[in-house]
Amino acid sequence: MGPDPRNFNQRVSLGRNDLLIRTFPNASLGLVHSMAHKIGGEFGITHGLANAIMLPYIIQYNSIYTNKYQKLEKALGIGNLITAIKDLNKRLNIPETLGQCGEVEIKEAAFMQVLDRMSHNAVDDPCTLTNPNQPTVQDVKTLYSSAYYGA
Repeated sequence: MGPDPRNFNQRVSLGRNDLLIRTFPNASLGLVHSMAHKIGGEFGITHGLANAIMLPYIIQYNSIYTNKYQKLEKALGIGNLITAIKDLNKRLNIPETLGQCGEVEIKEAAFMQVLDRMSHNAVDDPCTLTNPNQPTVQDVKTLYSSAYYGA
């Protein structure tokens, strides 16, 4: 049974879901996916969780290179995509940082030991080619550090 066509809120919700379903296959995975690959490979954090934690940091970084996030905010009728994602993560009990990850323990010393390798590998990951800009290894190190410590 579908939404009641007389119920405005149900129609809006259905429209938003339809928009997301139609746009996802056309979306490039970009840097967030590359970085999630590498942190998962190093520490065993599940890919979806790594993406959810990394996403706000990557959007902040990428937002200076593209207006796609502003378009998405407008299409979804939200004020700030990063805030919306952080709020959703909080409701889903997803930690704000990699350092707070309860699924696996990522000790600071171990994180620092692999940071260079992860960063180089993320830059070289094929998904990074579809990012709005081509990040440097230093950019990726900074992003990983921000996502680990929260910044």
